[in-house]
Amino acid sequence: MADEEEKTEDATSKKIEDAKKEGNVPKSTEVPGAAILFFSSIYLLFFSGHMFESIKKMMLFVFSFIGQDIDGRVLFTISYTVVTTLLYSLTPLFILVVFLAIAFNLMQFGFVVTPLKFKFDKLNPISGFKNVFSFKKFIEAFKLFAKLMIIFIVMVLIIVFVWDDILKMMDMQINSTVALILNLIGYFLAAILLIVVIFAIIDFFFTRYYYFKQLKMSKQEIKDEFKQMEGDPQVKGRIKQIQMKMSRQRMLKDVADANVVITNPTHYAVALKYNQEEQNAPVMVAKGINFLAIKIKDIARENKIPIIENPAIARALYEQVEVESEVPQEFYQAIAEIFIYVYELNKK
Repeated sequence: MADEEEKTEDATSKKIEDAKKEGNVPKSTEVPGAAILFFSSIYLLFFSGHMFESIKKMMLFVFSFIGQDIDGRVLFTISYTVVTTLLYSLTPLFILVVFLAIAFNLMQFGFVVTPLKFKFDKLNPISGFKNVFSFKKFIEAFKLFAKLMIIFIVMVLIIVFVWDDILKMMDMQINSTVALILNLIGYFLAAILLIVVIFAIIDFFFTRYYYFKQLKMSKQEIKDEFKQMEGDPQVKGRIKQIQMKMSRQRMLKDVADANVVITNPTHYAVALKYNQEEQNAPVMVAKGINFLAIKIKDIARENKIPIIENPAIARALYEQVEVESEVPQEFYQAIAEIFIYVYELNKK
């Protein structure tokens, strides 16, 4: 029993689909972030010449007021220039970021519409405390801490690497200072991009592994799910028994309308009906073996239907003809002789 309860089996497609409907999907938060940073960097490198030029002009404009007295009108002019320049320059990048965030979330788990449900257990402080200190939260915190530490170390190394150039900025002209600042930003972005992409790849596979591990099922759960989808075998068997019983009752009821019953004489019995005006050939209205054969013969006696003993014909008809089906042509000669005999009996 313990082995059956152990969750060793991969989740079925039904369980994965049910989890998806509940909003439980393998979502890595690192992947959209890495995608945004990567494609934004490509945009900045190859398609942002106009944007950098606008920002550079803005910075030169702001630096030109260094050492001057700034009153309210000048402050407004500087603020207006900065805001409008940034909006004009960064709007395409902002649109790209929104598109990437939506696209890479959809790529991970598709489009999911989760119905809003208010659960009172979410207000339970004990449950909330357990969620805060759950294994999953611990892993998320560890990943964030590790990423920040690596980024911090790399940033320090970059600053140490370009420290001499930073010191030279004091004696440079404004154009050179701005160019150096932009170069430093490029170094920082490249380092952060590399770190984030590596973490995103690791997090993507770890998230999927942890997700499917959580959805693992025991053998008993798979059996129960199969029963729900296909129906409980016991219930299906019971339904089949009821259907067979009803079919048998209907078949026995039709025996009363038969013209003749052909028997084995003990184990087989078939009832035939023939109406020359309505039918092309005799029709099997009932058949049975053992107890059911005895029941057919009893009904035939009650309704004064002739019972003919012909083991070969009875057995052949039972095996080859279904109820409510016409007798095949190869039986016509034998059945015709039987019906002639029945006709003679009825005349007497």
